[in-house]
Amino acid sequence: MGKHHARIYSQIAQLVSVADPVEAAGKLIADTYHAHYYRDFREMLHHETIDAVSVAVPTKFHEEISVYCLQKYIPTLVEKPMSNSVQSATRIIETAKKENVLLMVGHVERFNPAVIRLKKLIDEGIFGQIVSLNSVRVGINPPPTPSSNVAIDLGIHDVDIFNFLLGEIPIESNVIKGKIFEKNISDSASFLLRYKHATGTIQTNWMTPIKIRKLYITGTDGFAELDYITQTLVLYKHYMHKMATSNFKELVSLAKIPKKQIYISKKEPLREELVYFLALVRKKKVLYPEFALEALKIALA
Repeated sequence: MGKHHARIYSQIAQLVSVADPVEAAGKLIADTYHAHYYRDFREMLHHETIDAVSVAVPTKFHEEISVYCLQKYIPTLVEKPMSNSVQSATRIIETAKKENVLLMVGHVERFNPAVIRLKKLIDEGIFGQIVSLNSVRVGINPPPTPSSNVAIDLGIHDVDIFNFLLGEIPIESNVIKGKIFEKNISDSASFLLRYKHATGTIQTNWMTPIKIRKLYITGTDGFAELDYITQTLVLYKHYMHKMATSNFKELVSLAKIPKKQIYISKKEPLREELVYFLALVRKKKVLYPEFALEALKIALA
């Protein structure tokens, strides 16, 4: 993710420097975007004047680097998941609060234009009471990093989106994990979340041979199908009153309910996220990502 942060920062702001202990990787990014290169992030922060920083490193290093940046009073965006344990993530947030510094976590799907539009439609009440949310986030090979956990690498996205769309956290959650590769913590995971009026299910794995990123929302007045990758959103209206009295032929005809394609202006979610982050920095806003901690608690269950 670091190279994508660097690419976008070079387009929307002044990319000052890049720190990476792997010299070949770090120098390539720095040279590409005409930035300074450092092997050590501490040295970079000592020598450079920096207004904001992105922490895009292996999760086990998130606490060390984020806390260091926050203690230097630098607004910090740390990639998701915030850390590899609830205790560690809590310490990061507590540091941000103590130093009164902006801390943001990169839950990038919140900035997907299709998700933003769906949230608006839900808040407008066009689906009635939401009764279920179902997501499928499968495909692509597991990362090479040992101890990888598909629940926090992939599944946490949908946990956060469910909470975001409903504006609440689950009353109850259950996560079933499976492991295929010995070096990993989990390679497949199924989530069952219970909210005040709705249930949520998430299926995620690294084994499915095709990449799928889809979300389905069912309400008392309608249904929505969202594709994260293509940024498409399709709505269907319910005809429950007709189904109660329909004969078989009429019931079959109801399977062809007209769908409505919602126009979405496609944008790169990561760019939207970084633009938002820098806007908060310029306005000197201070926020703390409690929502990211709640999603982490569930994904690590």
